[in-house]
Amino acid sequence: MQTPVAIAPEIGRVTYLDPTGFVGQAARQSAPRLGSVSGKVAGLLDNGNDTSSFFFTGLAEVLEQEFGVSQVVLRTKFTSTRPAEAGLISEMAEQTDFLIAGVAL
Repeated sequence: MQTPVAIAPEIGRVTYLDPTGFVGQAARQSAPRLGSVSGKVAGLLDNGNDTSSFFFTGLAEVLEQEFGVSQVVLRTKFTSTRPAEAGLISEMAEQTDFLIAGVAL
């Protein structure tokens, strides 16, 4: 299993670390950074753990009340043990201005 680690984002390089010893690099185009999230649509991807909905619901409220996000699209992965399906990521990319994905235990 490879874990992506952002290295030198200003040059758009990502290094993948593999616990078996393989290291690979791939050039990637970094997404432009938002100057502000005020008025934007946020995407939250819940990892699907039993207690994570509490965390992501609270995060949605903070984004709306304290940061002026206009809307939050909250989706939950089928399982926390597998990556999100490409279709789910594509759907969220079309509907939102930025996405937060994380692990909440």
